[in-house]
Amino acid sequence: MHRRPWLVICATLGTLVVLGAAVALWGVSMALQAQPSTALGAPLAISDLQSARRLLNRQVLREAFHGQPLTLTLTAAQAEALTQDMAARVLHAPAALTLADQQADLTLSLPLQQTPLRALHPLGAWLNVRVRLQAPPSGPPVLQAVQVGDLSVPPWLARWTAERLARTRGMDQLAMLALAAIERVQLSPTQVSTTVRWRPELSAQASALLVPPDMVEALSRYHHQLARLLSEPLQSDDPHRAPRWDRPLSTLLPALMATAQQTSLASALSASTPHLQDTAARENRAVLVVLGLYVNRVSLATLVPAARDWPALPTRPLTLQGREDLAQHYLTSAALATDLGGRLSDLIGTYKELLDAAPQGRGSGFSFNDLAADKAGVRLGRLAAHDPLTLQSRLASAQSESDLLPTVSDLPEFLTAAQLQQRYGGIDAPAYQALMRDIDQRIAQTPVLR
Repeated sequence: MHRRPWLVICATLGTLVVLGAAVALWGVSMALQAQPSTALGAPLAISDLQSARRLLNRQVLREAFHGQPLTLTLTAAQAEALTQDMAARVLHAPAALTLADQQADLTLSLPLQQTPLRALHPLGAWLNVRVRLQAPPSGPPVLQAVQVGDLSVPPWLARWTAERLARTRGMDQLAMLALAAIERVQLSPTQVSTTVRWRPELSAQASALLVPPDMVEALSRYHHQLARLLSEPLQSDDPHRAPRWDRPLSTLLPALMATAQQTSLASALSASTPHLQDTAARENRAVLVVLGLYVNRVSLATLVPAARDWPALPTRPLTLQGREDLAQHYLTSAALATDLGGRLSDLIGTYKELLDAAPQGRGSGFSFNDLAADKAGVRLGRLAAHDPLTLQSRLASAQSESDLLPTVSDLPEFLTAAQLQQRYGGIDAPAYQALMRDIDQRIAQTPVLR
């Protein structure tokens, strides 16, 4: 008789397990679908990115980092085109955006094979997610409704899941900072407008998250070395001429990387630093951040408040193959690729060139040599993060700019949107892709980047 309660408990638990599995299976079957709920959009029109040019203007970004409000306004067509294009290029997934008064519906169709749920592919090939956002009078949009396939998900559960996913990737606190910077979002059927302000307290919090003490030490090391290198006179190739005012990247990057190599190897002898690869990657990242900020005329103090007390860097043009713009593309892409990944850096570079080619965009035109510098920089950043010791060795022995970047002077540049379309058929056409493959081959043969 005394065993019966245990039998009841076991039977109850068994029933609950079966019911739980049945509910989970039902939920999965409701969430997964055989077809995408959205279709791939048309290729991004250059005109749809006109209003985004402000975000790529270094002067505006510098003002934003000093606390000035930054407002981006896009028409409904521009916002939808940008959403579709970024989803297709970054996630390889079709997306759709529908705007209403203070409300936006975002639909994303994720191929199940590209998600951690790929084992459930027999139950459905697509994960169709629809999110409804509501814009309050101030602050970022709030989640109002979420639907996954035919399954409605409570907003609190969706937020909880998103927070846990961000936390597993170490992005939760950064996401909170980004949301805190949003002052206001205005939505209407015809446009979306977002105002952000990067307040000083956000900079301090971001610095604490992004720059741990050992990274501050590394940044200080290369900032001080760069200050010394920039202060030293650089003799011209012609002995009868005055010392050069500009600084070729080939005279700075190898010197800084030689120090990074020495620091990394010295740390290998310390019992407190057993991870040589991690140390080398940190040193490489610090070099690229210092140079990337300098070439774009952004003070390191915007990232590390302590840098206000470090030596001022002399203002000199930093050049690559005699051009400051190539150095900017190269180093900016490299710094981005160390953290954000090459695909996003490639995307930013392509958007920048499309904006330069846009009619009435006030840009210099679409330049394949700029894109080549972007691609080479992405390769540099990837190596800096994932093969740091090899890159240090190659850069420490680099002697010329051809070791850093292949020859790009023969590539077409200053193309208008019409010329780009006429000659190459757009960025998805065979002629354009063939030239991209040629650029990739050149980069693959570059000594530092091979």
